[in-house]
Amino acid sequence: MARYRRIGVFDSGIGGLTVVQHVLSCTTGVDVVYLGDTARVPYGSRSPETIRRYARELTRFLLAYGVEMLVVACNTVSAVALEAVREEAAGVPLLDVLEPTIDLVLECTAGCVGIIGTRATIASGAYERLLRQRAPASLRIFSQPCPLFVPLVEEGWSEHPVAEQIAQEYLSPLREAGVDTLVLGCTHYPLLVPVLRRVMPECRFVESGEAIARCLRQLGDSGAGGTPPRLTVLLTDAPGPALEQVMKRLGLLPREVRQVSVSNHD
Repeated sequence: MARYRRIGVFDSGIGGLTVVQHVLSCTTGVDVVYLGDTARVPYGSRSPETIRRYARELTRFLLAYGVEMLVVACNTVSAVALEAVREEAAGVPLLDVLEPTIDLVLECTAGCVGIIGTRATIASGAYERLLRQRAPASLRIFSQPCPLFVPLVEEGWSEHPVAEQIAQEYLSPLREAGVDTLVLGCTHYPLLVPVLRRVMPECRFVESGEAIARCLRQLGDSGAGGTPPRLTVLLTDAPGPALEQVMKRLGLLPREVRQVSVSNHD
């Protein structure tokens, strides 16, 4: 892979740190800059026009910050506003989560796929459309919006008993349908995997971070040798206790965490 000195990763909140964990595992000698739009999370309940505007602002900020590669670690943006990001980031290498995740799904499903995500992601039909284009006609697909999952993670309630109650409500129809592979169509959702596994213990979970890491490895960087990557975490609202909880759980040690404004980079 070309030696990018600075890789930008953005998401609507702190969930994209699950992707950052995988990016750090397969890169060396680079600065990874994470931008979480915590002031405006969640994106999943916003209109497509608003999501596109937010995506453009985050993209412009990271380009002004000097990133040489961009990772869209937000399923909602990937599903609804990817063309807007491409327009802003013209000429900059770009990875989104949709296609790489579909690649993993097609390798591991036994014939029945579930897709969970924000309301906007599920309403866009992006995952289902890609699967229909590439999978055998016999593949069964079931989609389920899970709008309360992101607030649970952002509040630090991913292990709270109420999380399992909500997961049972959302996932029971998928379990009863015989889903064998579940697409975690939001980068917040891997933080709920212990709860999800209790609800669907025999299901294979496919997450975006794993898919992005495989793309980076295929570009030629195995993570061997060189100096460790360095992480900077930028947020659009003041860091809260959930951030510390998530970073500790993911084993992330950023050299800097600070609040920024993304509205002045037109």
